[in-house]
Amino acid sequence: MIIFLALLERWRVEAAAAQLAADMRLAHTNATQQLTDWRLVLMHDGTPLVACSRADYCLVKLKTAYDARDTSPALAPGTPPTPKELPDGTKVKDVTFDPDCSGGDPDAVVSPSRCGPGATRTIEFNSNGTARTLRPGTSGTVRVSSDDGSPSCGLVFQAATARVRVGEIVYE
Repeated sequence: MIIFLALLERWRVEAAAAQLAADMRLAHTNATQQLTDWRLVLMHDGTPLVACSRADYCLVKLKTAYDARDTSPALAPGTPPTPKELPDGTKVKDVTFDPDCSGGDPDAVVSPSRCGPGATRTIEFNSNGTARTLRPGTSGTVRVSSDDGSPSCGLVFQAATARVRVGEIVYE
């Protein structure tokens, strides 16, 4: 019975990692096909997003391609943010890229020095086929785990190509 429960926990983490990777790939595909930017917004340790209450993460379509020189991104009219839930018993454990400090507001642009402990992390998939985080050109990792932190699985994305790779299951 103990072995079965351990396998069940592993399968949940694998399913969560596969779901998150699929949504990252979907955001990339939508961005390149629709010629506008899409964002995948992750919250810190399960804290709900303002635009997607009680969600683990959210997919957001921008009105037009967003440039770092623009003052603020605008959401696409008629396309509300899409809240996404990971399987029960799993969560986004940590990420390796800078927070966007928006507090879950996809319209906010806040400097990193004003971040609080619950800052969200945003991966923006651009219409030119690349991805970016708070600092343009930054690749990173999103680690998904069971609620108690082990096992976990990392998803690595490459900024230059928006390629997403699911890593190995790790027990800590």
